[in-house]
Amino acid sequence: MERGTTMGTAAPAAAGAATLTVADALVTALRDWGVRYVFGVSGANIEHLHDAIHRLGRGRLASVLARREDGAGFMADGHARVHRTLGVCCSTSGGALVNLAVGLAESYAESVPVLALVGQPPRPLAGAGSFQDGSGIGRTVDAERLLSTVTKRTVTLTDPARLWEELAEAARTALSGRPGPVALLVPRDVFELTVPERPADWPDALAGLVPPPEVDPGELRALFDALRGARRPVALLGHGVRRSADREAVLEFVRAARIPVATTMSARAEFPNSDPLYLGVAGVVGHPSVHEVLRESDLVVAFGAGLNMMTRGPLGDLRGDRVAVVNIDPGEAVRAVAPGLVVRADAGATARGLLGLLRQEPFRSPELADYRRTRFRPRLAPGLDPEPAGGELRQSEAITALAEWLPTGGHLVLDAGNCASAAIHLSDVPAGASSTIALGAGGMGYSLGAAVGAQVGSPEGARTVVICGDGAFLMNGLEVHTAVDLRLPILYVIFNNAMHGMCVTRQQTFFDARIESVRYAPVDIGTVARGLGGPDRLWVADVDSREQLDKALADYTARAAEAPAGTGLPGVLELRLSREEVPPFTPFLPLDEPTEVVRAGVPAARAEAVLGRR
Repeated sequence: MERGTTMGTAAPAAAGAATLTVADALVTALRDWGVRYVFGVSGANIEHLHDAIHRLGRGRLASVLARREDGAGFMADGHARVHRTLGVCCSTSGGALVNLAVGLAESYAESVPVLALVGQPPRPLAGAGSFQDGSGIGRTVDAERLLSTVTKRTVTLTDPARLWEELAEAARTALSGRPGPVALLVPRDVFELTVPERPADWPDALAGLVPPPEVDPGELRALFDALRGARRPVALLGHGVRRSADREAVLEFVRAARIPVATTMSARAEFPNSDPLYLGVAGVVGHPSVHEVLRESDLVVAFGAGLNMMTRGPLGDLRGDRVAVVNIDPGEAVRAVAPGLVVRADAGATARGLLGLLRQEPFRSPELADYRRTRFRPRLAPGLDPEPAGGELRQSEAITALAEWLPTGGHLVLDAGNCASAAIHLSDVPAGASSTIALGAGGMGYSLGAAVGAQVGSPEGARTVVICGDGAFLMNGLEVHTAVDLRLPILYVIFNNAMHGMCVTRQQTFFDARIESVRYAPVDIGTVARGLGGPDRLWVADVDSREQLDKALADYTARAAEAPAGTGLPGVLELRLSREEVPPFTPFLPLDEPTEVVRAGVPAARAEAVLGRR
């Protein structure tokens, strides 16, 4: 991490000099780079930036008003992940900056390129009693020091003459190597100072900031030879494939070499789930059959996966010579499994190189015969609410119903908790859809803002589905109002069981069912949501049976189809769950947990009809 201050005492320019202010220069540069959105909440020390967007955005750069700064960070993160670009967020100083740091922490942990523009009090007031002082002097928050712990680079701009240099370096740092967030702090008075003309060699697109990825020929050759000689190779794709320079090359190579594919929980959309080569998901909520294949494989090649405990937990002794890692920053994987072979390079560029070698020296991996994907059989959790208080809708039943309605070519955004675990385990990603989950910092409430970032900028007709629990909704549920405000076609599906379900399961499993600080009085989420917009702007339903759920989904689809051109209808669907199920989370399950074979193909003829109507 880098941290520093660009010092200077520049004054407003004299007549005839450049007339762009720092605020105007930031906005025009982002606009011309093709950055379409700045997610944030305005305030005294960032309002110059928002004024510049209003004046100079020209329909190509727009502000998106979040309801909290952490929501803005999650929006920028989700937008960067799904649209494979630089996410941009902003905030004012003080508590706003601290809120924003929560979102940046997720981006830092998950290597997501985000630029945070953070306003600060005027320079003369630093340490002199300024409101929301971030100087670190006396009892004030040290803004640079705080943000430097959750960013690749944090710098305060005090010399406007260095604006172009610092902005280019900020974007380059965010996008290059292992991507991640960068923070540029700007004092309020500096926003008003003028800058020199834009440099003649200024890149006209973000791609011009990032050098082409390179692959060491020796490492590439060693990986190719290892794959060609393996008896049971498996490609394990991580979310680094999504952000790689050539994600399609990864698919091309494994298909050409006929290598079976598993994905991590955060990368399950990076390979078509209907492809015959696709085994399923690996990790703590993955499929038992996948884990068996990986344990028996003589070569597991992790493309863009860090192999943390969430992935490797159920995989046994996955380490040493039977593991190869392809990662632009393989440090985590090297520390975790000491792989026998490491390619320190971009996953997509590596796959493109492997394709070149494959054309010269063709081979096909031995067929993995008679593979049948298995999953854990859903069952009720013991010890809680033995008699249902209301309807009898179960989590697994709801996910089965939702699986028939998930958007092709759209986006799925999952939150933390049991419902997301079950969704990953029990359902596939539809064709052409993205799937996003925050497993870095792992904060609850991520999905509600990230869905906004995923949806904005999507093609006409694309839509987003969020799967989250009531605990996540209680933390960041007011970001639904952002979707209402922007008329985004996002369906928020809230699994309501009046508890933090994953924590309850842990206390049942490891603390003799002493349930503490994880249950609360029931919340009527439907009623809360109805306060965020009238029926013409927000569809709301609450259900507690499969029959009601099917009717609600059909009603939402019909209502959404009636939305005026150019707009969408957001929705909140509350699922009232009175019976808790054991989550398909391997640390909670015995070794003899019952499994069942997953039925292949389209779930039902009805599903085909539904898909045809989209």
